[in-house]
Amino acid sequence: MATMGEHFFGCVSCWDRTFFYCPKNRVEENKEMKRKFLAIVAVLMVLLAGCSSEDDGKIHMPFGANDYDGVNYQEIVSQLEEAGFTNVREEPLGDLVTGWLNDEGEVDEVSVDGDTVFSTDSKYLPDVEIVVSYHTFPGEEEPSTEDENSNLESNEDFSEVESEISENAESINEAPEENLTPENNEDLAAVLSATNELDPIYSEFAEKYKNQIIEFDACITYLANHGDNNTRYDLLLSAGDYVDENTVNPGPIFKFEDVNTYGMGIEDLYLPDYISIGSNIHVTAEIRSFSEDEGVFFLNPVKVVPR
Repeated sequence: MATMGEHFFGCVSCWDRTFFYCPKNRVEENKEMKRKFLAIVAVLMVLLAGCSSEDDGKIHMPFGANDYDGVNYQEIVSQLEEAGFTNVREEPLGDLVTGWLNDEGEVDEVSVDGDTVFSTDSKYLPDVEIVVSYHTFPGEEEPSTEDENSNLESNEDFSEVESEISENAESINEAPEENLTPENNEDLAAVLSATNELDPIYSEFAEKYKNQIIEFDACITYLANHGDNNTRYDLLLSAGDYVDENTVNPGPIFKFEDVNTYGMGIEDLYLPDYISIGSNIHVTAEIRSFSEDEGVFFLNPVKVVPR
């Protein structure tokens, strides 16, 4: 019996039967071979694609976005460079006042190509821009000159500084030849020696001596950035020497609101060490007003020096 694809024919002379291989079966075999070949090519392409994706030149991040809390920026920069990243930039913030909440040099944020969300599964090219921002005390690093927007803000700050210096100079020129002090003015001495937070003599003194310059010894009891501005500040002062964080000095509270270093007679963009909570200082300032609602003397600083 002939198998599939085999066909018999008989000789016309002897009727001897023989068989031949059917061409139709050969066509089917060719088709099957093509299918197998295409399947092999497809598998090879998948393998090649996989190899290509693994060898795309990108590098895994050595840590995730939640792994650098409390870590010093130098360690983070070292890990990135050891992983093969070549475009790592350090960015000091100059945002520390006391150093109680964050340590100096502690990482605040890491951004990769502007993105702060990543994991150890994330992969980037070696020259992707990575910015490591970290906490520092003001004045320890020069302001960046690479950012044009930062330069513009600095120029605006200096314009404000010139304006404040000019206003302060005008106030000084209009003031009496001798600044008011507890030694030469009985009213100021009475205000500074008062023990109540609210006293009628405060409003009377502010109205009587408005826009005049006073000098007195004080201490800083509160210090914070004004809003989101890193170079402008709000300060609260009390007369006399600082005791401790649990002791409130008696008498009135004085406030510098939305001031910068130049407005306090400091020739630096950032705060010096003696402008901090607990520091004893000597204040020269212009009297603005007294707020009975807040119980605060508002002053325009002219000069602040340590003592």
